[in-house]
Amino acid sequence: MFTPAEIVIAVVVIAAMIFIPILRRLLGLIIRLAVFFIAVAIVAAGVTMILNNETIFERPGIGQRVERFITMNSAAASTTGSGSVTCVMEAPPPPPTTAAAPRKHAAKKEAAPEPQDTRVDVSKAEPAPIDDVFPELIRRSFPGISREKLFQLSTDTVNSLGGWRIVKSSPSNFTLDCVYTSRVFKFEDDVRITIDPSGDIEVCSRSGLARPGTTSLLRFFPGDLGSNVGHIKQFYEALEPKMDEVYKEEQDKQNAKKPPQH
Repeated sequence: MFTPAEIVIAVVVIAAMIFIPILRRLLGLIIRLAVFFIAVAIVAAGVTMILNNETIFERPGIGQRVERFITMNSAAASTTGSGSVTCVMEAPPPPPTTAAAPRKHAAKKEAAPEPQDTRVDVSKAEPAPIDDVFPELIRRSFPGISREKLFQLSTDTVNSLGGWRIVKSSPSNFTLDCVYTSRVFKFEDDVRITIDPSGDIEVCSRSGLARPGTTSLLRFFPGDLGSNVGHIKQFYEALEPKMDEVYKEEQDKQNAKKPPQH
């Protein structure tokens, strides 16, 4: 319930808007500007999603997609396609080490241990709820194909995509670091592609505005309007026909080895 003081203030404000022309025109101008900026924002969001081949009308639903597109600025493929999995590209700092006392009689120099993969795929901990599954974010797996072959095909795929460029290729780690530049506003997004020994191809995409140290004012907007989900979808859709050809070639080789039937 409103207090008497609040009611009096509301009546005074309404009366002022009605009987004072300047205030009435000012209020009308504010309302028109608000409607204009809301319409521009809706159009810009729609155009952005269209350019990224994304829509709010697919699974898991309009509400979930709109919420994700305006509140998250990264995306990562996972086994379940969970929309809550984020992309973390910076490796955690190494743990502090203490200097070991020198040994007088060292048998031989010990090899330095290989760095461990510190990424945690939260999608493997428990199944994602049905209202959090984005089909574009389901990780693609191509068993039976060597990592070297998958790495080469991934490289060829990135090179065939408009707006994509490889900034760092690491064949020893089977990792590609890429940058996607948008066609209209020239925004840059970071994409990392990693080939797992199992044949899984991990794709992780993060808005350039989320890079550490960025100074753009747009960094305060938490969403990406579906751009990162769109990058992952675009890469997988371009890769899958190439993989179909590889499997077909393998099948043809197997058929050629079979003895002819009489």
